[in-house]
Amino acid sequence: MISTVEFKRIVTEWRIRLQRIHDIINPPRWDEGNWKQFGRALVGLLQKHGATWTTETKTYWDLRWNLRDGGELICQVESTAGQKLSLVVAQTGGFINGVDSYTWFWAEFDPEGEFLRDPYWVEGTWRDALATLLLPYQHQSGYYLAGSAPTPPSLLLGNQAPAEEVAQAEAPVENTEPSQEQADPQNFGTSESAPVAV
Repeated sequence: MISTVEFKRIVTEWRIRLQRIHDIINPPRWDEGNWKQFGRALVGLLQKHGATWTTETKTYWDLRWNLRDGGELICQVESTAGQKLSLVVAQTGGFINGVDSYTWFWAEFDPEGEFLRDPYWVEGTWRDALATLLLPYQHQSGYYLAGSAPTPPSLLLGNQAPAEEVAQAEAPVENTEPSQEQADPQNFGTSESAPVAV
């Protein structure tokens, strides 16, 4: 005979699994605001970690990843100072046959970080893969974990922990999301971090 607690545990486990399957089969659709936020965060990611070069009037950032099924996923930004910033996410190789590349996402931003024209996007797992890079670590398994929780100070004090450890436990956890400066296209060229060659 199965206990009530064990039955509830099994039901909860399967409810979480079924919800995850539902989210994979029927992913939530993003509106233009979601794509704008995502695009700005990608710009920050490229600014911080992408290879960069400059021509007479334009600055470029480039970041690439190998794909498990072959080919590369390429993120590239072209910035014309004070005028516009173009972001493209494209794929080469893999399922691409007979063409040079397949564009997943293309957007142009004005100096204030707003879209200059309607962005182009194709839904796909590429978005989830890149979003995982942009999320804080504790949210990467968001279908199960809701975020970090602090250890109660009373528990630490109850076990006679030194005062320094209690102070550290009460300190807020540093956020690993890109800062507004990193994610804002108008501040694109102001980062002092050295780019990493890819």
